Amino acid sequence: MKSFFISLGLILSMQTFSQSFYKGALVLNTNLGFDAYAVDYHYQLIGTNLTSDQKSGAASGTLNVGLEYGLNKWFGIGLFSKFDNYVTKYDSTTRAKPNVGGLELALILNAHVVHANHFDLPIGFNIGYSHLTYQNSVYDIYGNGSYFDMHINPRFYIKKFGFNLNIAIPFVHYKNLTSNNSTFNQYVLADWRGAGFGFGIGIQYRFFSEK
Repeated sequence: MKSFFISLGLILSMQTFSQSFYKGALVLNTNLGFDAYAVDYHYQLIGTNLTSDQKSGAASGTLNVGLEYGLNKWFGIGLFSKFDNYVTKYDSTTRAKPNVGGLELALILNAHVVHANHFDLPIGFNIGYSHLTYQNSVYDIYGNGSYFDMHINPRFYIKKFGFNLNIAIPFVHYKNLTSNNSTFNQYVLADWRGAGFGFGIGIQYRFFSEK
């Protein structure tokens, strides 16, 4: 028990006299990683009750960029962007490989539960907008939707520069997807929803010194 209180005191002293996140800190971070989704596809023939539901999986390589500002030493707010390049395979009918990409723009809200000299542990979520584009040799499908993730983002610092890991549970939802194919738009109402797991590794830089 005595050793526990000694350890607790050391941690608190680290947080009191030397902190990796504080009011006025501005942190730019970027990650390379991947997302893997379980996807539910819902199609309905417009003007009828005829529907088709399918389940599948999807995976993408990702590039994340975030900029976060310290409201105080415990909370940060910022902006987040993510670029997705989905893994695809050749279509058995068209013999072509589709190109599928995504873009997310979101608000960052983080609680910095640990902020020692060389270590910062934000836990939070991103909430905002997502865009999907599916292109093959016959037609394109595209649409706008919502994006949400819950994440934990341990950051390790060497002075103002450092590296980080990002572990996330992302959700995307695209309603009323449209196409450059008029037949698709006339007859099909498409709704895609995905939930998954994301992992990334990257670097960050902290601007401005603690006052």
